[in-house]
Amino acid sequence: MKKISLIALLLVTLMNPSYAQKTLKSLENIVKVDSTLYYENRTLRSQVIHFSKLKAAGFNTGIPMIQGVPVATYTQDSQGNIQVSEAAKFPKQLRPSFWKYKMDFVITPQFRASFGNPEKPVANQTNLLLNTNVVLPYGLSIYTGISFPLINQITDQPLNIRPAPTYLSQFLNLGKYHYVTWSAGLYYRDRYGFDIQYQKAHPASKISYGLDLNYTGFYYWYPNRTFRYTPFKDFSALFNTSWRWEKFNSQIRLTAGRFLYKDSGARLEFVRQFKKANIGFFGISSTNGSTVGLHLSFAIPPGKILENKYARLRTTEEFAWDYYYSTGYFIGERFRTNFRLDERLALFHRNYWGQFQK
Repeated sequence: MKKISLIALLLVTLMNPSYAQKTLKSLENIVKVDSTLYYENRTLRSQVIHFSKLKAAGFNTGIPMIQGVPVATYTQDSQGNIQVSEAAKFPKQLRPSFWKYKMDFVITPQFRASFGNPEKPVANQTNLLLNTNVVLPYGLSIYTGISFPLINQITDQPLNIRPAPTYLSQFLNLGKYHYVTWSAGLYYRDRYGFDIQYQKAHPASKISYGLDLNYTGFYYWYPNRTFRYTPFKDFSALFNTSWRWEKFNSQIRLTAGRFLYKDSGARLEFVRQFKKANIGFFGISSTNGSTVGLHLSFAIPPGKILENKYARLRTTEEFAWDYYYSTGYFIGERFRTNFRLDERLALFHRNYWGQFQK
């Protein structure tokens, strides 16, 4: 049956050559080596591309990248199964003199909610960010933008237009499926400082583990463009491990150690990975208390709004939100950079990619 489907797809491609070209048009930093394609697509939560489309375009192997760094090698065999191996290094002799990335302008909502306060039963903090990131060589990237505050019923931060989180980040593949990302600058939740994340994540293994270390303080932008910050005072160290339940394309993830606000404890989470969203439930027990919550992660429609050869305006490919049943007690809290390494690499797992082959 699969062979018949592939033959039908090839016939469609021959009659409509633009079909295969549409697949390549949405990609960035493309390099072709024989039947292998190096590529990146920043408009999607995952680098998943239907392998039949790659085959129709003449490629048997795909090597997706994060910030220009290869993650792993994916090949579809004659039976339609996905085989995974270590990523070959990006061929330096084929690296373009000008980095083949568009200037990306990304509309990103930022939302926090609080329920149950007798004075304010329902409160929220909502910002709209216009972000951009410039991808540099060697896995480096600069993130910045403008923040437009809309509602703030939670903190005393005034509703003044100010710079969005701005920081330098680098993604590294150390080989044998060991990955590192580090960043330094101004983060979300009014945090500034340093963050380094390590993850061992084989795309075909059920087990993954890693470590997240950061040292931060607070910063504030005031309406008169005054910038204030506190000294470094919050050190966080978190170990994570996860087991993949392949039958249901899900993960059971344990994160333990020292969270923000000197809070020590553990978070146990169940996450189901769908094609276009992650939905999870978690429980936390720590020195600051215990709570349960909901995790959501999905792309904000409509996606691409305007685009030309050099620039693109779009909505964010991933909006992540955690809802805590108990708020105000600083239980198991973390801040975000551009992505959490364990969550991002989970989108490169062979089991997750398999959904797109059905």
